Amino acid sequence: MAQKKDLEFLFKNNFKLIALDVDGTLINSDHILTSRTLRAIKNVKDTGIKITIATGRHYLSAIRMARKIQINAPLICSDGAIIKDIHSNNTIYHLLPREIAVDVMKMAQEYNNFNIQVFTKNGKIYAGPSYRRTYFKRFLSVPLKHSLRGYYNLMRDFVFIPVKNTGNIEGTIEALDDAPAKVVIHGSERTEDLKDFTNKIVSKYGNKISITSAIENCIDILNGGISKAKGLSILSDKLGIKREEIVTVGDNINDMEMLEYAGLGVAMGNAPDQVKSKADYVTASNNDDGLAKFLEKLLVQIKTEKFHVSQTKLCQSERCESASTNPKYKSAEL
Repeated sequence: MAQKKDLEFLFKNNFKLIALDVDGTLINSDHILTSRTLRAIKNVKDTGIKITIATGRHYLSAIRMARKIQINAPLICSDGAIIKDIHSNNTIYHLLPREIAVDVMKMAQEYNNFNIQVFTKNGKIYAGPSYRRTYFKRFLSVPLKHSLRGYYNLMRDFVFIPVKNTGNIEGTIEALDDAPAKVVIHGSERTEDLKDFTNKIVSKYGNKISITSAIENCIDILNGGISKAKGLSILSDKLGIKREEIVTVGDNINDMEMLEYAGLGVAMGNAPDQVKSKADYVTASNNDDGLAKFLEKLLVQIKTEKFHVSQTKLCQSERCESASTNPKYKSAEL
């Protein structure tokens, strides 16, 4: 797809914050962060621009990558439901009301073979006998799909994090003692089942819930109005950064609002066309160092224009948690 706007024109903004998706963007298809990408991120940070991650992953699945690239702004995870400073642990929550999460799971019982997991503040709840066995089976279903290093990264980020196995939906409901970040439902081979289920919960709850996706035949159900873009909006307000001073980079459906929100939205070459259509610029794929190539171009322009990037203050105030049952969310300080 052709670039929508001229890069030189786009780079005229004095960018202060870059938010990066992880899977399909920051890392390649082998789940590896390349040295070229890591170097490009460091060089951009050295100019004074802040870098963070905006991901659908659970905090515990994103923290290793956040530390690896040494983010210098709070982390947006669980598709915007949680914003957390990895240094101070100051956190803002935008949680899905427990009663809605419970009802959604009860409605899911009407369908056979739905795979359900719930993202909580401190881990995951899996409505099955063994989360780890399910992941191992999935990883090994296609031999040699990843390198040994890639498999190691997958295991560390997804498998070996705290997960409570409940065996079934009833057990998951019983184990859910607080409002969750989101409920993730992976459909069976009958894709029409997930579509039918999605239509039913949207019809019942409307704007009380938000639905997004980053995996084929899988939906993430969040509190109404919550998205990566919403998380980025709140974070930028706390940092005193305008939306036109933000760059976002992503590749999937759950990145679309974020790409539209930012002053410069960048889609990866591996993104589907519907995602690219929301971006201002399309770079190379994640397997061709697309993120690094974009950041290198940005760095050249920064040096050419001799941008002065003002320093923004990281969140330092006391942790303040929003009322988990309030769908509108009252503003809280990080």
